[in-house]
Amino acid sequence: MADMKVVLVYFSATDITHTYAKIIRERLADLGCIVQAFNVTAHTSRQNPLAFESFDGVIFGFPVFVDFAPAVINEWLPTLDGREKKSALFFTYGGRTTGYAHFHTKLLLEQAGFHVLFSAEFLGRHSFNVGGWRAIPERPNAQDVAVAQQYAALAIQRFSQNEPAVLRLQKPFGYNQVIASLANRHETTERQWWNPLRITDECSMCRSCETECPAQAFDSDSGLSNPGTCIGCMRCVYICPDKVLKVNDMKAAYDTFLSNWHLTEEMMNAKRSRIISESWQAAS
Repeated sequence: MADMKVVLVYFSATDITHTYAKIIRERLADLGCIVQAFNVTAHTSRQNPLAFESFDGVIFGFPVFVDFAPAVINEWLPTLDGREKKSALFFTYGGRTTGYAHFHTKLLLEQAGFHVLFSAEFLGRHSFNVGGWRAIPERPNAQDVAVAQQYAALAIQRFSQNEPAVLRLQKPFGYNQVIASLANRHETTERQWWNPLRITDECSMCRSCETECPAQAFDSDSGLSNPGTCIGCMRCVYICPDKVLKVNDMKAAYDTFLSNWHLTEEMMNAKRSRIISESWQAAS
């Protein structure tokens, strides 16, 4: 469809989701689409309303943090006005699972007025690799890129249909219990093992750690993140130009992660990116 206008909205703390958004955006442009992208990672980027009236379709791309899209995104999506727009989802994850992300985010978007037509999940290095993990450090690979390009072509096809079928997902096992536990959870004020902090006074005080923080959790003056609001996305550590922000050595936590989820590095590397365009049972 010539001159189709697509808007791509994404959150990317350590640039994996940005990488896929770039692949999708470039493929859409190659196929003749007009594409506008909004990076909604920083807190300030989500403070102004987005207008979707002039677009033929909306693509949302988010990482998976412990089975869900980032909490700040799940809080933000209900504020959008979907205006019955056709939309698609994609998620990036570091080798374990996308968990409840497809089902929960689709539900939030539908409640905001979007028609979700299909979704996808793409592999990429884990955010905690900045703290010593070794989770699929070489992804995305050629297969991942090819699927992302196929995803872009499918977006054009589905967005151009007058009455495309919407994505149907069965409620994942245990979803209601997990949602109830999240609603009743009290945030801790004790420092978590993954909370970033500044380890030296040799800092140029560019304040990117504070201004780019998705959750307004980092204080550049004190050099500390707020354990009650930090979402562990590693954005501040990843973008620090002086490399003075660190987390505790996370290597032991990586071994525990593999053991608790009965995973090996070989198992994670064997996973493949995929498009989800039909009725599908989400993983629990």
